[in-house]
Amino acid sequence: MEAKEGKKGRLLLGSQLDAKDELEERLERCVGIVQALTNGLSEREANDALTANVCKGQQQHEEVCLGLFSLLLTEPAQAQRCYRDLTLLSRDGMSIVLLKINQILMEKFLKLQDTPRTQLVWLVKELVKSGVVGADGVLMTLLKQIAGGDISSKNLWLSENVLEILLDQKEFVLKNGMLIAMSVYTYLRLIVDHGAPNLLILRQKEVDYCISMLRDKFAECQIIGRDLVRLLQNVARIPEVELVWKDLLHSPQVLSPQFTGVLQLLTARTSRKFLACRLTPDMETKLLFMTSRVRFGQQKRYQDWFQRQYLSTAESQSLRCDLIRYICGVVHPSNEVLSSDILPRWAIIGWLLTTCTSNVAASNAKLALFYDWLFFNPEKDSIMNIEPAILVMHHSMKPHPAITATLLDFMCRIIPHFFPPLETQVRQGVFNSLTFIMEKRVLAHLAPLFDNPKLDRELRSMLRERFPEFCSSPSPPTEGMEKSWKLSKSEH
Repeated sequence: MEAKEGKKGRLLLGSQLDAKDELEERLERCVGIVQALTNGLSEREANDALTANVCKGQQQHEEVCLGLFSLLLTEPAQAQRCYRDLTLLSRDGMSIVLLKINQILMEKFLKLQDTPRTQLVWLVKELVKSGVVGADGVLMTLLKQIAGGDISSKNLWLSENVLEILLDQKEFVLKNGMLIAMSVYTYLRLIVDHGAPNLLILRQKEVDYCISMLRDKFAECQIIGRDLVRLLQNVARIPEVELVWKDLLHSPQVLSPQFTGVLQLLTARTSRKFLACRLTPDMETKLLFMTSRVRFGQQKRYQDWFQRQYLSTAESQSLRCDLIRYICGVVHPSNEVLSSDILPRWAIIGWLLTTCTSNVAASNAKLALFYDWLFFNPEKDSIMNIEPAILVMHHSMKPHPAITATLLDFMCRIIPHFFPPLETQVRQGVFNSLTFIMEKRVLAHLAPLFDNPKLDRELRSMLRERFPEFCSSPSPPTEGMEKSWKLSKSEH
């Protein structure tokens, strides 16, 4: 089990100036312990020495397991033997190894050198193949690392290799309902990014996987809720998806005996688990930092960094929808933050909307913003999901009236155009949203927004026609009223 010389710093990327990473240091110490126990011994003697050591106590057990884990990541030639030894020596069902894999995936994945990254994906595959308890959770964390709007070679490699695990270990996948739903949500979204001619083989595999799960395990996919419909709409022109659409609309029970139709999906709010799974841990950390620590007015440097890192390419346009859905559905600040000078959610969404450079991306971003309005039910849905849209419109009226106008226009036109057979329900959803916004005093009145002289006559006329109830103001709006509302704990 001897490792090659010069092993120092072979796990994570870093310069000479970087402080040594604590996790890497610990793993290196554990490798040293394993090597000291096994150097110069035959394979059988080495096994006996390691077995005797893990029996001494919890600390020795952890040290050996983590030493083998680290060797597996940095020494591909020893990987099979290290994995076999791990399965024999682990006394906690691999839980210490699963814990460290999750830690690396959530905190260190971007810093991993090429060999450890390849080996980590190989290890996840082996854990799934062995049916280790908790392997499904690690696989879902790995899925989260596949970035949307990114067709770099590293990201495509990860997308393809994780898909291979799902396809090769289908029996394991079929036993895990949440893994089915999370993987379908992930790959339906990624299909949008993989339309280039050189990516069509990968895209077809993704389509085949999603269709097989939607056909064979629709009840599991159904728990995604309304955002499943949004993702399916984005890929509706793909022939296999078109056939699923026909069943969704005309023969729902072909998909599942308990499924009554597309309205059943649209009235179910999507869990934050799914909305969060399409942001990498790094994106999520940066967004949460902006919405909890950065003061309003000082956000430009952080937005510029995020733009350079994640939103600078043509294909990254599709990521804006994921970010907006995440901000609306997952980032729910406390009352303390809402009434402070911390950067508000609406300001980040306004920035994301203004940086859209294609009409398709802009339209999809607006749909992402208003999506929870369309079938809003105040008894089941949260004010926090619909608040950003109204505040973007309210706060943009003076500095950027064109943004307010385009959003109000979209809100009016989406009612008849989203899905004509459900126009009545969409109209009611938007009406419910506006009513609830006023009840909760997010804004004091809607008339200053809907009947504002900065809007053109045609738009004001359309708003009066669609929403007469909200176009007359009994008294002037109270300045700062949008901060006066409070949320019950149940709405967070």
